[in-house]
Amino acid sequence: MTIPSISTVDLKLLHVFMTVARSGGFALAQTELNVSQATISIHIKNLETRLGMSLCQRGRAGFALTEDGQRVYDATNALFNHIEDFRSVALGHDRLVGELQIGIIDNAVFHHKFQLGDAIERFGKLTHSVDFTVHVAPPNKLEEMVLGAQAHMAIGFFPRRLSQLSYAPIFTSRMELFCGKKHPLYKQAPKIDLAAIEACEHAQRGYVSADQLPENERNLNFTARAHSIEGLAHLILSGQYLAFLPVHYAEQWTAKKQMRSIRPELYAYDSIYEVIRRKSAARTPAEVKFYDLLMTMAVV
Repeated sequence: MTIPSISTVDLKLLHVFMTVARSGGFALAQTELNVSQATISIHIKNLETRLGMSLCQRGRAGFALTEDGQRVYDATNALFNHIEDFRSVALGHDRLVGELQIGIIDNAVFHHKFQLGDAIERFGKLTHSVDFTVHVAPPNKLEEMVLGAQAHMAIGFFPRRLSQLSYAPIFTSRMELFCGKKHPLYKQAPKIDLAAIEACEHAQRGYVSADQLPENERNLNFTARAHSIEGLAHLILSGQYLAFLPVHYAEQWTAKKQMRSIRPELYAYDSIYEVIRRKSAARTPAEVKFYDLLMTMAVV
């Protein structure tokens, strides 16, 4: 089938499709698009008819792109990047336009030396017409977003290495083992017996597999898990579990004596947070500039 030249209507339909895909479904795209789910459904159906293929699955099982949908998504992302490149040329080389989709792990806002907001502030002082979207998600979700072109880049802790991604260190965080005030170990002396620690119930980071755990964590008794740092904090504060947290995040509770570190001389270690980007992705001028700003702020 021969597809006619791309029209303004096609670009509008593709924009709706991209927004739905990035949002993860029709309902979540409503606010950004400011239209009803019924209207979004009509737009997606019209695009599917136009292209002669099914782009997404929706129903009780949830929203997901089909193989054709993923190909259209990648091609559309490249198309929009080229359009933004052209707009940059048309408006002058110093003009940054388009959008930036940035992902970041859920605890970074508490870090003392690195703040994403500082990078956005510096970018904001440049001449630009760029719309920002900041996504907060656990590492595995951030990887998916970058690989699926739902985010231009993401900042987090990534224990596995994927060949499709590039990695650049941005800051370091100290990790320590914590227990809550309600836990039996909280009031014990600093030199808590290691066997007692290993016998306790521990909460594991759900995005770190067993083979990715540091050596000193592999003997721990994991009976709970969370896929976010906040989830681990709730488990620690319950008094039922021990878990590792970044020190910069735990300080809000240690300062109030609601949790404490356990044997840091044995269990503490440094975790490197990185900026990931998809190797094969085309770079818009706005993305290149923002990435360069991030790298000037690196505090590894």
